[in-house]
Amino acid sequence: MDTSRGYEPAISHEEADVLKGVASGDLVVEAEHTLLDVVFRTGIMREVAEKSREAVVSVYAQTQTPYRIHLLPIPVIGPGLPVRVPGTGLGSGFFIHPSGYILTNNHVVQRAKEIKVLLQDGKDYEVIIVARDPIYDLALLKIVNADREFPVLPMGDSKQIDSGDMVIAVGNPIGLGHTVTSGIISHTGRNLAGTPEQKGRQIRFIQTDAAINPGSSGGPLITLAGAWIGVNSAGAAASQGIGFAVPSYQVREFLDMIRTGEWPEHRPDDASETEQESKTNGEQ
Repeated sequence: MDTSRGYEPAISHEEADVLKGVASGDLVVEAEHTLLDVVFRTGIMREVAEKSREAVVSVYAQTQTPYRIHLLPIPVIGPGLPVRVPGTGLGSGFFIHPSGYILTNNHVVQRAKEIKVLLQDGKDYEVIIVARDPIYDLALLKIVNADREFPVLPMGDSKQIDSGDMVIAVGNPIGLGHTVTSGIISHTGRNLAGTPEQKGRQIRFIQTDAAINPGSSGGPLITLAGAWIGVNSAGAAASQGIGFAVPSYQVREFLDMIRTGEWPEHRPDDASETEQESKTNGEQ
């Protein structure tokens, strides 16, 4: 499947027809609480990270390309560290429903011809792109021939969060596998497109100082209540401590468009895929 075309609020597979008219609960599991007023203790982040482990996946286009990296930013003699990178377009994703629906970023899969996801237990599955939205940088994937139910992360309400709330970001940076970083919400509703909302659709990013590294795009941004409230999109290449995530309320808009089959008309003022990527200066 070639997904390298330009903007189409694209229904990429007939599977999307199956979702028309379904209840929200048939597509995404929702959290009972987005935030909890808890006494902070040293183990709470570890508990949240552990609960997220099985629901977060690595996303790749299958090519079996060998890859080695040097972890230090200085010249080092030697071949580097071997990393298992079974393909290009490396990114992250996470299960939002036990039947096998996965969220990730559009830019992770937009040029892929064949996509697989690698689970924490080492098993990989072929997936299809059900739909993708280049403006919101979102894609919905579905496991092909699912042979079991999958662990999920429940969706929280990003409109309930504010600057100072603690979060963790989970992903697969540079092919190293399951990785957790932590931080706080730095800002909500960040407009990187530079245009007023009435001029067209654009992401109202959650800004966080939790590290979002190359390969972590598409992973979840999670509160200490264990609810995901954003899809990690990019880190600012020229800065440290500046990362961005697509808020869950805009993910809900995307999922609702799939359920209703009603997609907004693309207008010239809407930020293009290229513009969104250049604004965040991010990689997958």
